Amino acid sequence: MPQTYHRLLWGAAAILTAAALGRLLKWLAARLDAHPPEEERELARLRRRETIIVLVATAIPYATAIVVVIILASFFLPTAATLGGSAFLGVIVGFTAQRFLMDVIAGALIAFERWYGVGDFLMVEPSKASGLVEQFGFRTTVIRLFNGDLAYVPNSQIITAFRSPRGYRRYSIEILTSDPEAAKHALEAVGGRAPQGEARFLRPPRVIEERELGDGVWLVRGRADVAPTMEWLAEGLLVRRLTSQIAPEALLAEPIVYTIDEATLARYARRVLVR
Repeated sequence: MPQTYHRLLWGAAAILTAAALGRLLKWLAARLDAHPPEEERELARLRRRETIIVLVATAIPYATAIVVVIILASFFLPTAATLGGSAFLGVIVGFTAQRFLMDVIAGALIAFERWYGVGDFLMVEPSKASGLVEQFGFRTTVIRLFNGDLAYVPNSQIITAFRSPRGYRRYSIEILTSDPEAAKHALEAVGGRAPQGEARFLRPPRVIEERELGDGVWLVRGRADVAPTMEWLAEGLLVRRLTSQIAPEALLAEPIVYTIDEATLARYARRVLVR
């Protein structure tokens, strides 16, 4: 009985140590992000430090799991030793089911590393299935496409998974014009005249900034949100409507529509030195 308590204590200590070390590494990573480099040598040192932190942080869950498995296995080793030949044959037959085991192992790793979860919007390679994660099991991932179809993807066949953190696409719109009022009216009118069925903006186009650049040139900036796979609403329909509704003499350039993650851009700017 004392040995049992010792094993449980070691397991609890391993889990607590891993949690504390994980928090420490997150704090260190935040400190590094708060101090952008000012020269190439400092940038190289920062990248090395971040690489070490990421490697250690990635190894912690695996090391903890190994320790816990070893401790749990020590409770069942005596029972395992009594297995008969038929049970041993069953284990061998199980290991011959290669494809099944590959799917299970891949699913366990995806779950352990938290690539995605139920409700996330996902696009996977090489099958190119894209939609909401309907179900996630150790062997398969079920993706519901926007047309209602279900795609059953074996986990071992998922080479790359693209997950949308927001679950939608946020587009920025920029209009160079000599008539800002006409540009604002045209931008806000697009949402009301867009398709009102299933294919529609999650949040209609709206003006977020109006700025004079000089010499009678104005920049009108807007924003619109669309569901993934509905990018054509912003990249195609929106541009065509703006071009047709703003007088040619007032539209100084074709409207620019793009999507970018501001947090990623800010992180990129902290890691690049432009000279």
